[in-house]
Amino acid sequence: MPIYKYRGWDTNRQMVKGTMLGPDPVTVNERIRNLNVTPISIEEKEEPRDLFTPKKRFRDQELVNFCGHMALMIRSGVNIMLSLEILEQQSTNKEIRKVYGKILENVRKGESLSTSMEATEDFPQLIVDMVKVGESTGELDNILLNMEEYYQRDIAIRNKVKTATVYPKILVGATLATILFFVYFVVPSFADLFSDMENLPVATRMLLAMTGFFQNNTLLIFGIAVLFVIMLMILWRNPRFVIFKDSLLLSLPVIGILSKQVIISRMARSLGVFLKSGVPVLEALDSTKNILRNRHLEKGFDQAIRRIINGLTMSDAFQEEKLFDPMVYGLMRVGQETGQLDEMLYKLAAIYDREVEYSLNKLVAKIEPVMIIIIGGVVGFIVIAIAVPILNMSQGIG
Repeated sequence: MPIYKYRGWDTNRQMVKGTMLGPDPVTVNERIRNLNVTPISIEEKEEPRDLFTPKKRFRDQELVNFCGHMALMIRSGVNIMLSLEILEQQSTNKEIRKVYGKILENVRKGESLSTSMEATEDFPQLIVDMVKVGESTGELDNILLNMEEYYQRDIAIRNKVKTATVYPKILVGATLATILFFVYFVVPSFADLFSDMENLPVATRMLLAMTGFFQNNTLLIFGIAVLFVIMLMILWRNPRFVIFKDSLLLSLPVIGILSKQVIISRMARSLGVFLKSGVPVLEALDSTKNILRNRHLEKGFDQAIRRIINGLTMSDAFQEEKLFDPMVYGLMRVGQETGQLDEMLYKLAAIYDREVEYSLNKLVAKIEPVMIIIIGGVVGFIVIAIAVPILNMSQGIG
């Protein structure tokens, strides 16, 4: 008998989560309601994936294409089955074409689009839930267009972050490659020459000592590095460590500010999309919490949701938890008072998109000269440590 995960509100309007055995979602729904819990979502619990289990085929760009094309065809009067047939025929990716084929097969059997998408296990739960909302409200085309915009903006932000970090990564890689090249190839060729010399400069003695240590303990260093990676993988599965790590990240001087700006942009845009699509406020907040990608803020988001259930406005609840910047609360308050909260959230996301771009440029401007100085310092130290004894030796011969 399958196991189902569920989320819902109890009689005190507290969010509850749990698992329950049942033959089907309808039976599980009835059993949950008998516990005086109003279910929000019921999902069959997935078996844990192993290393050989394929990942979801639909990435963000495929989701953009799917949402945009489906919305356009549905709005043009094309029915869902024909729309799926067109998507299947025009797809150049064999794996994606198979997914469309599975969805089409289930739709032909009478299943809804959202159920057919969920059955493939190749779509994020977020898009499946939003399609369910669209089917229930009759606004499927509008919701798909909103999700297309959401994924496009999310991709744009992440691409900016990736692009800004490419050059620093190259510099770090170049520094490590330079050090390893000198330690394992250049310095050893001079070691025998320097071994018979007396009164070697301090820099040369330090370089020879470090080179000798690395060469004599290569396996030990490699083993420590492997153990360190394994330890991090174990810690990453510990919820307390993840919350601590995410909290520490937000408190860092420059990177923390940038991380918070990215999260606020994602939060505002996601919540704006959900509210604009007609998702109830509490369900929209719960869905937004799950895509913040920061456990520390997720925990605060849960507390804010409880405050909202107890009667506080969204802006006041977030302000009580001190989750974001003061401007976020102010603009939320304006949106609540004018009845245009979704539009105000879109504007807030646009503001923080610009803040993210500015912070990225500022961060790169600071990192580049520091990295160049470090590389120059490392290479300069090695060159001086090798060149000075050779010059001294040549002067002695002269």
